Amino acid sequence: MCSIEDSPIIFDEVKIKPEVKICIKCKTSTATILIRHSTYCKPCFQHVFVGKFRKNMEKYKTSNSKIDEKVMIGLSGGPSSRAMLHLLSEIFSHELSKKQSFTEVWVCHIDENSIFNLKDSTINQVEQIVQKYNSLFIGLRIEDIYSDEFTSNMEFGQVLKISIDKSKQQEFNEFNATIRQNKELSNKEKLQSLLECISNLTSKEDFVWYLKLSLLIQTARKKGCTRLFLGDCSTRLATKIISLTSKGRGSSLPIEILGENNYFGDVIISRPMKDMISKEIGLYNHYLGFETVFIPSLTSLQPSKSSIERLTEDFIVGLERDYPSTVSTIARTGSKLTISNSIDDENRCALCLMPYRNENKFFQNRITLTKIPSSISTTNDCNTATNNCNDHCNPVTVSCSQSCCSDCIKPTKLDHQNIEINNTLCHACRVNMRDINEIFLPPYVAEEAKRQNRRLDLRKNIEEFLIDDIDDDQ
Repeated sequence: MCSIEDSPIIFDEVKIKPEVKICIKCKTSTATILIRHSTYCKPCFQHVFVGKFRKNMEKYKTSNSKIDEKVMIGLSGGPSSRAMLHLLSEIFSHELSKKQSFTEVWVCHIDENSIFNLKDSTINQVEQIVQKYNSLFIGLRIEDIYSDEFTSNMEFGQVLKISIDKSKQQEFNEFNATIRQNKELSNKEKLQSLLECISNLTSKEDFVWYLKLSLLIQTARKKGCTRLFLGDCSTRLATKIISLTSKGRGSSLPIEILGENNYFGDVIISRPMKDMISKEIGLYNHYLGFETVFIPSLTSLQPSKSSIERLTEDFIVGLERDYPSTVSTIARTGSKLTISNSIDDENRCALCLMPYRNENKFFQNRITLTKIPSSISTTNDCNTATNNCNDHCNPVTVSCSQSCCSDCIKPTKLDHQNIEINNTLCHACRVNMRDINEIFLPPYVAEEAKRQNRRLDLRKNIEEFLIDDIDDDQ
């Protein structure tokens, strides 16, 4: 039986959080922006955003900066590169009153509409944006990668043909080495034909990105630029860390995500937006009223499982929504990675230009049952070729002579030869090649493959005269 003299139960007072929050920086204004767990007012947010960008730029100046340096900005027209263009232009204009470290600033835009067979070009839209700043503009189309002027010597006019027999698709070392009649395709048609032969969206995304990267690097070299700015933000880098690892590109991961690297020697790649998440960039562009250019992607309007990168992006963005430190944690962890000492700088994939292992072919054989086919290097002017050419010519490196190829080639003008491509591709590019039928790769791939083949042949010729490190120690 309950007693009426029992003491009443006293509940703890519930503390209600105030609805109005104060900016954590100025401590006076009302906060209107929530970034991760921090609240800012509009002026303080802009101050912090610009401060992080300037901090990254100061690091680049003290590390690999040069006097009177020419630089290039890769401008896609998206939110991140648009904000980067404005912030860089402010820094460049501020330095004009002091010691000028950048003598020439180029802005390069690559139009990708030909991938989707769209008539309207984005070059004019981007050029109107660049005209507001004191920068030089160059507009390219992604199909320009098939032009010989975007090779190292700017005269290499050969393309690389790889063909696979569908009936023997499980044995990639069995391939069809014939050369079809040249249909005089335009650069745009060559690009579209290349992408049509790739059924996997993950492989298509890889091809498109590395074609653009090669185009940007070659353009920077042509203009004499020693630094290339890319607009990869923290959200983008976090996505790349997971997706590149999933696609077998772990060895090249540091090169593709670090804030600055000089892997390409004469062109340093810098990513000054690496500490900003996509939400910050979107708010900054909104407050300053920046216009952006819509760039469709291969996975636009596609389900999240359409490609590895799209799936990874949805996964990370979903985690960031519930756990706001996800992106920054992944990005900071990835920034600690370094290139392995076992990687030889000369071993660069002919397609993606990223490093691969010294024993690349043996590594591939240990982890997979398939192989990439060899390939045929042929010029754009080739008319016809037959199987008889491969039956009589040397299968490694030989120019076709009148005895076996008089019906297909004029030996005084053309030089057709087989090229061993197996030793010049990284593991991830080998995997991407499994989905192809018959493709023509751009001239820069054929040029790099020939260069590496010459280097390997030279090493074989002098191998018996070389002293190994083990013998030297003994």
